[in-house]
Amino acid sequence: MTLSDQEDYEILSSPYAIIMEQIITQSTSTSSSTFIPNIPQHEKELYAFQQENVFLLGNSKIQYALSLNETTGKLSVLHWGPVVSTMSHRLPYDDSVSGGDEYSSIYTDFPIYGDGDDREPALKLSCCGSGVRSFDFRYKGYTVQSGKKGELSSSSSSSLPCTYSEQDHESKTLIVELYDEKSNIEIQLFYTIFRAFNVIARHVEIINHGDQQQDAVSIERIASWSMDLPPSPHDEGYSFLQLQGAWAREAQEIWKKVDPGKYVVSDMEGSQVHRANPFIAVADGPISEESGIVCGLSFVYSGAFQSVLQLNQMGLLRVNMGMHPDMFQWKLEAGESFVSPECVAVYSNNGLGGMSRDFHRLYRTRLARGYWRDRPRPILLNTWEPFQFDFMHETLVNLAKSAQGTGVELFVLDDGWFGHRNNSDAGLGDWYPNKTKLPRGLKGLSEDIRALGFDFGLWVEPESVNPDSNLYRTHPEWAVEVPGLAGIQMRGQLLLDLTSEQVQDYIINVMIDLFSSANISYIKWDHNRFISNPFSRSLPPDRQQEFSHRYIQGLYRIIRTLTAKFPNILFESCGGGGGRFDPGMLAYMPQSWASDDTDVEERVKIQWGFSNVYPLSMMGAHVSAVPNHQVGRISDWASRAALAHFGTFGYELNMLNFSLDEKKQACVDSKVHLSIRHLVHEGNLYRLRNPYKSNWPGWMCVSPQSADEAIVFVYQRLKHTREMVPAFLLKGLDATKKYVVMKLPNDETITCTVYGGDELMTRGMIVKFSHDFEGYLYYACEAEKYRELSSVFSTIVPASE
Repeated sequence: MTLSDQEDYEILSSPYAIIMEQIITQSTSTSSSTFIPNIPQHEKELYAFQQENVFLLGNSKIQYALSLNETTGKLSVLHWGPVVSTMSHRLPYDDSVSGGDEYSSIYTDFPIYGDGDDREPALKLSCCGSGVRSFDFRYKGYTVQSGKKGELSSSSSSSLPCTYSEQDHESKTLIVELYDEKSNIEIQLFYTIFRAFNVIARHVEIINHGDQQQDAVSIERIASWSMDLPPSPHDEGYSFLQLQGAWAREAQEIWKKVDPGKYVVSDMEGSQVHRANPFIAVADGPISEESGIVCGLSFVYSGAFQSVLQLNQMGLLRVNMGMHPDMFQWKLEAGESFVSPECVAVYSNNGLGGMSRDFHRLYRTRLARGYWRDRPRPILLNTWEPFQFDFMHETLVNLAKSAQGTGVELFVLDDGWFGHRNNSDAGLGDWYPNKTKLPRGLKGLSEDIRALGFDFGLWVEPESVNPDSNLYRTHPEWAVEVPGLAGIQMRGQLLLDLTSEQVQDYIINVMIDLFSSANISYIKWDHNRFISNPFSRSLPPDRQQEFSHRYIQGLYRIIRTLTAKFPNILFESCGGGGGRFDPGMLAYMPQSWASDDTDVEERVKIQWGFSNVYPLSMMGAHVSAVPNHQVGRISDWASRAALAHFGTFGYELNMLNFSLDEKKQACVDSKVHLSIRHLVHEGNLYRLRNPYKSNWPGWMCVSPQSADEAIVFVYQRLKHTREMVPAFLLKGLDATKKYVVMKLPNDETITCTVYGGDELMTRGMIVKFSHDFEGYLYYACEAEKYRELSSVFSTIVPASE
């Protein structure tokens, strides 16, 4: 290697250059040579190129490096992390003693089954004609592209959502081509680096260049991300975070230490992610919210997934993520190509908080898209908890009248408005108004609701059907049932076969007619069951294993078509609660219902868990009735509202039964949310105290540009006698500024305290609690800004009678 003296490159001082030339010359004859990245000065903010036998991607903060063995044509991971000045080629074992470890201790970037590596493969293929499952993929070439589209497509499958860039200068994508001569199969590995995010986005495309029928191959497993991490240099070693759960108990944080062996994080529901969210975070050494090294992986997909962590005998940790191999197989015919979903990886040496804030900024601005991406979300009132299935036109209008003056902006009619829908066992699939309940139809109802000053929203569940429905009686073949076996029902319903284009087209056309039938501003897209007995009458026997992935592809086609047709409608995803809280749905629907459990004690953990990956602009959170419908707990209004403010905010309450004081309280909290929702939507999130470790969890959002505003949520789980008064160390503020801090909502006498930013971040904010399950919302702003806003906040007090 010679040091370049071209004008574009940094010029190293002569003595240093001479020393480094000597070191490099000596090291080239050994297996542990050192590579020195030579990055053009004008490209240091964003680059992707080849230097010697190394591919480099990076920005001003992170680097990803791949090393090419020119003899074998294989790729290995050289570096993934912060920008470094040198990269040494390391072996994790004593190469003077042979024992086969050299095959299973390579830092492989994309391991393929049958190449001598006994660890978890990223790709497993088999030739349909010969049954051969071992291949020799070697480097063929590479290209670099500027910019990135928001859809992944291939010849044999429908488009998949992915992250994107709005301008070409925002990102670069390295595409590395591998090729196996005997099978005529090509693999394209895609790596995207963004200028503004500490992120690498990856996906894989398989291309069958064969021209004969017998050249078909079966893709038995494919991971979108795989990499080998070196033995940890920290005594604590590796650990990982997963978000597991169930209905009404989503996104529960679970940490595990990585010892030798294999760990699997997965969800096989196929079309929901209650059991495990498609995310893991791998920590190297000690980790906290704002310090430590962590890599987060998030899968942009709404179906069955699997992530495997495998620590081998030499201390190497392999981590991969992709579609679940038990729910996936794909026959790739000659001349076809197949593309995997995208996996997004965030590298942070600023702890979990740094990881989360990168995910939030990326997903909020470069995964979510469309009209509602950057707009504040309306405060809504949902009819489910007040009425469930039991309502008439008049009761709905009366409920809307009762909400006047409370700050509600959007009235949402939930389940029960269509077909013969008086319970969950009938009517699903018959998407026309129940004339007994709604004699003037949706159009007449929406007109009455809008005349009262509200936008109108609607609940739908288009992916399922009740056997007791006209749709099922007309088209029983459209339901997912194995011939000769009774269909497995959940909530009294079967899935529709979304692998069939005929079914997809039917749903698209029916929804277009429905959404056009009234002035609809919002759609809640629900999905209350998962894939349990996958079978399609439209697929041949050798493609039945493709059902689950084809179902998700069909779903994406439907919602991509509808959201494009109705760009001004706000779509919210729901999956029996948080079962559709995933990046794939976020690409089309900018908010998602986090959980059917709205109890404040339960929701603190749920919203904390989801915040590891997802922006608060996505977090559906409402104030609901007490005793809580899921756990029966009673908590005060102020605590429920304080928590719901850190989401899209709304109400699940029967306002017909409101007292005057309750109506005033709703009005006050709506005013509060209107004044702070810009911080919820755009602010930088800092988690303060962990609900899994502390009796006093909390978090805060800080204005992203100048740290001149912040909102803070603090909470006490249980009250104890003679216990200490907790302090909350705030984060993300400007230590040089003075902040006015107040509790919201205020009482008649507004009490403000002035703190230095340095005191709030080093000594903390002391909060006195009085009872169990008690939460507060605080607002802090720079003193000068408070003078501008004082007139606004003086109005956020209960109105006099």
